[in-house]
Amino acid sequence: MAKEEPEEITITRREFVAGASTVIALGAVSGLAACAPAATKKVGRTISHVSFGSALIVHDPNVCAGCGVCSLMCAFSHEKEYGNSLARNELVRDPFNAAYTFHVCQQCASPACHAACPKKDAALCVDEAGVKYVNVAECVGCGSCSGACPFKPPRVNVHPSKKVAFKCDLCRDRDNGPVCVEYCTMHALRQTSAKGRG
Repeated sequence: MAKEEPEEITITRREFVAGASTVIALGAVSGLAACAPAATKKVGRTISHVSFGSALIVHDPNVCAGCGVCSLMCAFSHEKEYGNSLARNELVRDPFNAAYTFHVCQQCASPACHAACPKKDAALCVDEAGVKYVNVAECVGCGSCSGACPFKPPRVNVHPSKKVAFKCDLCRDRDNGPVCVEYCTMHALRQTSAKGRG
């Protein structure tokens, strides 16, 4: 049976602004319309999957504006819905100090989540490039991976409605790489090599 190619999600400026206005109405984010890409066009594969070997998303709090586009676009890209609980990352705001912390899977070299999974290599997997990801078709939603994650809060969680584990997988099936990095308005996020990290 031929393997289905993952569907590439491309949104128009109109769709982005419509989604952003929903978030603005909830008071979560302000001024998102300015961050829409100048043009929407389908681009060829610019980042190969091999380039994600032991990669990591790094956040620069010194330039982060705390707009929340990273989480908004993550949720939309994966779930086709907006909502912070659906994002594979989390932006934590400290309103008193205007400081922002970004939580995302650290793609550990020896992942405790992978070791704890009762269906290791079927549900919680590591691809040929070293990216740790969840195969939702095999996941039973036991939460062992979340409990084993050494970071607080855990970087792998159980989806609120699907009841399966979900975590950042560096948008491994997306031609342009991590959507949070692409849409970060302040360029506070970047993908870098994480060789030697545990």
